[in-house]
Amino acid sequence: MKQARRRAAPWIGFLLGVLSAAILVTALSCGGAREQGQRQDESGKQRYQRISDEEIRQRIDRDWIRKAALNDLLDYWVQHAVMPNGFIQENLDRQWKPWGQQREASLNGQGRVLYSIAVGYEMSGGDQRYLDAITRAADFLLKMRDPEYGGYYNRVSPDLKVIDDTKTGFQSFAIYSLAHAGRVTKNEKYINAAIELFRELKTKMADGPFIGGNFKRDFSGPAPRRMMPGSAGRGGPGAAPRPGSPPGAPPRGGFRMPEGGHSLNLHMFEALLGLYEATNSQEVWETIEAQLDHIAQVFDYELGYLPEMYDANWKPVGTPGANPGHLFEWASLLSRAVELGADPKFVELGSRNIDFGLKSYNKEIGGLGGRSRDTGEPTYMLWWPQCEVIKATAHYAILRGRSDLWPYYEQTLEFVKKTYLDPEYGGWFEGYIQGVPREKLGPRAFIKGAVDGPELSPYHMMSMFHDLWRITDPNYKPESAR
Repeated sequence: MKQARRRAAPWIGFLLGVLSAAILVTALSCGGAREQGQRQDESGKQRYQRISDEEIRQRIDRDWIRKAALNDLLDYWVQHAVMPNGFIQENLDRQWKPWGQQREASLNGQGRVLYSIAVGYEMSGGDQRYLDAITRAADFLLKMRDPEYGGYYNRVSPDLKVIDDTKTGFQSFAIYSLAHAGRVTKNEKYINAAIELFRELKTKMADGPFIGGNFKRDFSGPAPRRMMPGSAGRGGPGAAPRPGSPPGAPPRGGFRMPEGGHSLNLHMFEALLGLYEATNSQEVWETIEAQLDHIAQVFDYELGYLPEMYDANWKPVGTPGANPGHLFEWASLLSRAVELGADPKFVELGSRNIDFGLKSYNKEIGGLGGRSRDTGEPTYMLWWPQCEVIKATAHYAILRGRSDLWPYYEQTLEFVKKTYLDPEYGGWFEGYIQGVPREKLGPRAFIKGAVDGPELSPYHMMSMFHDLWRITDPNYKPESAR
């Protein structure tokens, strides 16, 4: 028997060698461009290698990114939107004058614009105008805090009279903006406020490992749905769009979770990453890791995407990938978590999210969406999903070996440049319908900012620009060096 085994050994070794070679060839041929820049460490976990600075210079125009972010966009917001008392006027017409009658600071909007100015200050190298705007806007945001029950009021007037005292999932933008404001200005007041709110929400808005939901002022239960001034209400999937909403835009509340169900708050996860970046708090990181563990459990490995809405038993509900822009946002956030120290396996989950999102990509136009799933007719293409496509595809091409994504980055960027940027007055337009002149798009055709339906601000653009600027910096440090 032993002799037979000895005679078979050379053949076994030969077969194993052939098999190993076949596996290697298959992996290389199937992986293609996706395998470039990927490595494994001694533990067997996947590691990634950033492309060279030379290739980055061939692909990314950093000078244009800085100019488009600051001179052509954010300078206008700093000059025209941030009032002397720090109230941020979002409703702006094409020439940056106040538009319509609505004058209120939403927590969502005040936080988004404050974040934008904070990262713009970082990109500018310390522009004093930006620093002054950060200070005024952040101090106004701090005054939106509820002194009795904690958290921040959802909406206030320019003189801080409370319009809506509910505590919504947009508390995330108080954490996120204050954390970044504190990080770039080194002002501990803002950092401490962000940490304080994080701890409150962990206790009062917890849904398992996640934070989110819409609550009454005292956090005692779900907030009733409210009719905002000049709106049609938030409604459900069948509700009518708000007055002034662009044609084809989904109604607010169209992605609400079912009664008793659960949801993943993308912006709260984003806020936690920003808070950790600003503080290196182990307490914050433990919350991030708990959320990542659950994300790994609920990820749909068969279809290849992360659902956002669940029933009471954490079973996904709704149309898979109903909000394709969020698929790209989640991809960027999961990769950013890995940059900060999370398990590299989340890069692959983010990569699969991108692939699922690209099923909604319109190659004819070069952007995300634009065609009705039911009729095939042209639909309104909002600005923000295009930003998330650009950010995620470039991010994964530069850091995660996905060179196959460069065509999507380049085509979408070209589409954005010719469609959304206003060459005459600066800033971005909100939407586009293929074959329809901008003059025919209704009252929102030329606006530069809006509080509602959907909320138009520089947040998505600056998130995109900042990430491109950050990861293409020649001084960028890969996660292995952190």
